[in-house]
Amino acid sequence: MQKKRVSIGIAPDDLNVGDFVAVIEPKQPRKPKIIMGRDHDGDPIVMMNPNSNQGRSAGVPHKVLGLSWPWVVFGVLVPGGEVDGPVIHDLRKVKCMRLDDSYVEAIKSFVKPEPVLEEPEMPF
Repeated sequence: MQKKRVSIGIAPDDLNVGDFVAVIEPKQPRKPKIIMGRDHDGDPIVMMNPNSNQGRSAGVPHKVLGLSWPWVVFGVLVPGGEVDGPVIHDLRKVKCMRLDDSYVEAIKSFVKPEPVLEEPEMPF
């Protein structure tokens, strides 16, 4: 099986409206933790950095919706094929990685279960 080469960092001129890419953001420098006081033993109470990078998801397909250098408007592909957004990035601060069509189709093919509505019981 022949593997395809992975290219990270698509030139902004090569991005087209309708393309699906993964957005790779640079690692954020560690920021000092905030000490909120001391507990009853005298140990510091440390608050986690609210700007940490923990909530980001690698490999999530982003659809290019609009371009105006240096900004790009993305929509995030959600299972089932809908696009949510907008998400705006500065192309000077992120890199984009082109995604294979099979990757995007695999995520589109998931069908969200429809909520089951229970009928209220009738008192007799």
